[in-house]
Amino acid sequence: MNDLTISNIERQNVLNNHYAIERIKERLGIVGMEYKGEYRFTKKMVADFYEVDISTIDRYLTAYSEELKHNGYVLYKGKNLKDFKLHFAHLINEASKITQLGLFNFRAFLIWN
Repeated sequence: MNDLTISNIERQNVLNNHYAIERIKERLGIVGMEYKGEYRFTKKMVADFYEVDISTIDRYLTAYSEELKHNGYVLYKGKNLKDFKLHFAHLINEASKITQLGLFNFRAFLIWN
């Protein structure tokens, strides 16, 4: 297998394999916030898992925003954010103050790996 950190095509091959994604999810035992049938993760959750600073996540989001969006990173605002906060405000530190929230799905979460 090629180096997944270098090859976007190889990363997409793994990310498009639903069986592989499920096996990785089971193996890692990662628990996110299940919302509308999909697990979501905040920047803090990703930073904590990979033991990096949130500023590292921000730099990565800037550098690889298209790939992350393609694989399920979303920015919630307005009605979507309000609904999400109704379900998960207790898990988000700044829930009442934020006007937008970036969330990773499991595929976007794995791009860090």
